[in-house]
Amino acid sequence: MRSPDDSSLSENGNLSAEQQPSVAIADEGPPPAATAPLHPLRRRRILFAGLAVALVLIIALGLLIVHLAKTQPRVVLYTVHEQTLNSYVGGGGLTYAARTLNVAYPVSGRVMKVAVSVGQAVQAGQPLLTLDNATIAAQLEQAYVQLQTAQNYLNTLLAQPVPPTANGAAQHATAIAAARRVVAIAQSHYDALNAQLSSPAYNHGTVTAPFTGVVTAINVTAGTLFSANKTLLTLQDISTIVVQVQFPLAERAQVRVGASAQVDPVAAPGQQFTGTVTAIVPALSSAGSATFTAWVTVPNNGQQLFTGESVYVRVASQQQLPTVPELAVINPDADSIVFVYANGRAHVRHVVVGLRDGDRFGIISGLQPGDQVILVGQYQLSDNEPVVVVGKQS
Repeated sequence: MRSPDDSSLSENGNLSAEQQPSVAIADEGPPPAATAPLHPLRRRRILFAGLAVALVLIIALGLLIVHLAKTQPRVVLYTVHEQTLNSYVGGGGLTYAARTLNVAYPVSGRVMKVAVSVGQAVQAGQPLLTLDNATIAAQLEQAYVQLQTAQNYLNTLLAQPVPPTANGAAQHATAIAAARRVVAIAQSHYDALNAQLSSPAYNHGTVTAPFTGVVTAINVTAGTLFSANKTLLTLQDISTIVVQVQFPLAERAQVRVGASAQVDPVAAPGQQFTGTVTAIVPALSSAGSATFTAWVTVPNNGQQLFTGESVYVRVASQQQLPTVPELAVINPDADSIVFVYANGRAHVRHVVVGLRDGDRFGIISGLQPGDQVILVGQYQLSDNEPVVVVGKQS
């Protein structure tokens, strides 16, 4: 028999639904989903995909670099150094004797004797000619008388009072001026003759050599009557030759007094002489010309050089300058430029070319030692263009 209290129990001993206590449960939403662990195979696939993407990026970057390297100009550099350069300036010229004497007198006379012959070498003081001394002495006396006469006439005019009229005064002044000119001419004639007859080269009619040289011309013979100022004989000192050379005006800065010069006779290419620049004529060869004249003195001890020869002269010049190979300079004769490399790019640099020594150019301005110029590949470049260096020279 069941107890009355047992009526509230179900048959299985549990409380019925109506009898169960009411419990309020807060709505906390659905429970979080549990993360399932990745399958090892899926994890391997993701890793391989990442590696593939990275590999593609590396290959693409490499191809880009190769492409850029192929499209950018490839150049070879040269490092600028300061070097000693030797250069030559050339010009043509004619040879002259260092000293030339044309024996002549301002009076007429007679040759009594010729003591030398053409081509003969003579020593200083050696007799050359004998002249009729009595005739020349008489002309010297006559020149003195003419001078005195002219001077006396001038003195007379100067002692006269000036006429009171304007016309008379003008005529008086004109006469004095004319008398002064006559005196000057007579004085010059007398002084020239007296100087020659009083010189050591003239001794009582005997004309002697004033310096050691060679007789290069004789225009008289014994018994010849000669006129005033006629050249009787020519004596030259050819132990030293002077070459008057025409050099290009553009090379004026490279020709200096004291510079060494090489002299090559045009008619004898095998011969070569060494001389020195002794003078530079401070005037152009002719007005508006592009050449100037310099004198080059050449020892001629063996007398192998003749006067009047055509020669070619080269003057050596030496200078310390920043130096680049000829290939690096674009337009070396005018508006010269080079490309200087810096920070991966080529930059245009204007330069002034100085000395040229073989295939080397000395740069007067525009470059400094240590600059890197583009030696190969510069002719297709533009300013500030990126380049790829494939070689270097120094």
